[in-house]
Amino acid sequence: MTNTANGKSSQFWHKVFYRTVVVSVDDKNNPTKTIEKKRSKALLWFLLVAGIFGLSFVFINQPATIRMDQIQAIFGQMFTPSIWSLKTYDQYWAYLFSTAIPAIWDTIKMVLIGTTLGTILAFPLMLVASRNVVVSAYIYQPVRFIVDFIRTIPTYVLAILCTVFFGLGETAGTWAIAIFTLGIMFKLMYEYIDTCDMNPFEASISTGATRLKAFSVALYPQVKPMFFSNFLYTFEINIRASVILGFVGAGGIGQMLNNAMNAQQYDKVGAILIPLFVVVVCLQLLSSYLRKKSL
Repeated sequence: MTNTANGKSSQFWHKVFYRTVVVSVDDKNNPTKTIEKKRSKALLWFLLVAGIFGLSFVFINQPATIRMDQIQAIFGQMFTPSIWSLKTYDQYWAYLFSTAIPAIWDTIKMVLIGTTLGTILAFPLMLVASRNVVVSAYIYQPVRFIVDFIRTIPTYVLAILCTVFFGLGETAGTWAIAIFTLGIMFKLMYEYIDTCDMNPFEASISTGATRLKAFSVALYPQVKPMFFSNFLYTFEINIRASVILGFVGAGGIGQMLNNAMNAQQYDKVGAILIPLFVVVVCLQLLSSYLRKKSL
């Protein structure tokens, strides 16, 4: 009985993952040769995602009423002047060009400095954490543990901690981004170095070169494209993450956005989001282009 059940179960899953394809037929259109091909898993993935999405409504408490009509109302307020804030379209566009865009430019500079600083700090640590460069587990394992622990701290919490040490403003935001970048670049790069071809590195060591010299000669040419690709990817992430820094007083465009939302000045929110959206899209396109070039 058990063997029969197992056989039927195996046949069922076999039909789920494989399909029969007729290769040739005879004069009476009967199949003379068939083969089995794997089915596309797109439907299975869709059903899995749909199932997980459906279960989320079971385990997550839903509000009694969802005001979908408010979405249209808020979007309408975001892109039209308000009698309580920017009273005319002239004031709306003046606020966008004279206030929102300069603030976004300051945010970009803050993110660039923080990303560069975090990358510089991550560079020596990723070398020490690579078992291909440092063979002793007593050295690279503690480094991995410490930085991985730092990496588990959310950006929002990092911003709060940095405001405690550096006070409110862009300095706290810069250091929060730097620490966040340190964790990302460290994780991505030491894992990549562990997969590099070590034959040139070992050949350099055998000729008497130091491990640092061997890295610069043999491994750096392999690491360089991925290093700059990950730098651009992290910079792109940090532009988006910089918005939440302002909600804890860590500077950037998020602080203006938070103030406007608290005051329910949705026309100012819209005037801030328009150039922010344009900057994010342009940076994403530029980042994708440069990553393709570097690779």
